[in-house]
Amino acid sequence: MDEHTAALDPQAAEKVMEITKQIVTENSFPTMMITHNLNAALKTGTRTVMLDAGRVIFDLSSEEREKMAAPDLMRMYSQRGSRQIDYDRMLLAD
Repeated sequence: MDEHTAALDPQAAEKVMEITKQIVTENSFPTMMITHNLNAALKTGTRTVMLDAGRVIFDLSSEEREKMAAPDLMRMYSQRGSRQIDYDRMLLAD
């Protein structure tokens, strides 16, 4: 799923995410969600992988993700990434 809620208002995006989680869980579909929304990346799924310029800069398991918030991911990106982070888009989006 590539930014499948990006163009939706917050209520519609939340409903689409609920339906998506239900379908994935009921059918045991392996699924990858692409998003710039760090909060959604931490709340959804079992792993969070962040890319920068086509390379993996970190891959977090469920245990690691449980202790993190969006500012933690931004800090990790700043340490390992090669670009300036777009704070508004990544932190403020829901």
